[in-house]
Amino acid sequence: MKKVLLITVLMYVFAVGFSQSEFPYSKILRMSQDELKENKFKYDTDKNQYVLKKRDGWQSTANVLSALGGTTADIRPHVDDYEIILQYGDEGVSSLTVIFYNDNTYHELMTFAVDRCENFLETDSNTKRKAQFNYDGFAFELNMEILGITSTTGRTNSAIVKTQDESYNIYTYSIFTGIEPNSKWLQQEAKKQQQRDDKGKKKRTAADLM
Repeated sequence: MKKVLLITVLMYVFAVGFSQSEFPYSKILRMSQDELKENKFKYDTDKNQYVLKKRDGWQSTANVLSALGGTTADIRPHVDDYEIILQYGDEGVSSLTVIFYNDNTYHELMTFAVDRCENFLETDSNTKRKAQFNYDGFAFELNMEILGITSTTGRTNSAIVKTQDESYNIYTYSIFTGIEPNSKWLQQEAKKQQQRDDKGKKKRTAADLM
């Protein structure tokens, strides 16, 4: 029964169609913690997150190292791999982030953003593209980054025999509810940052003395 329920949810998650009152991944945003557990989300106590990962396409560390060292192992993630992260705050869900590698899913989300959302803003560089927009009271981000990795398939005494490009696109889709995130990990990071800031204030530069 649980397997059937999980398959049903994931089919919905990656479907493009949604009603007027819904948007991509909104159903997961509304799930109770019991429903998340039933659908194989794992709770991280330290980070106050529920996480679901599918990484069947990732190669092992050994394969990655061998590819970089000169063999032909494919170190790119599978097109259907993904990771879903629900970040909580004191008052409920703070954000939902989906990390994926499917070009078609990215184009479908971008179409939703351009056709149906407000305050659409896009910036890009050679390897990164970022879109920000609003819909139904929520703030969204849709990011694309090209991760470039090259490996060699062999060498001679004088030259590389063949260079293999293992570059791939990684996409990140985030929904922000307006609730402040909170966790033990975030509190520890904030404390570390404050300590770094305090140390930095003690270092006076020539510009500070002007």
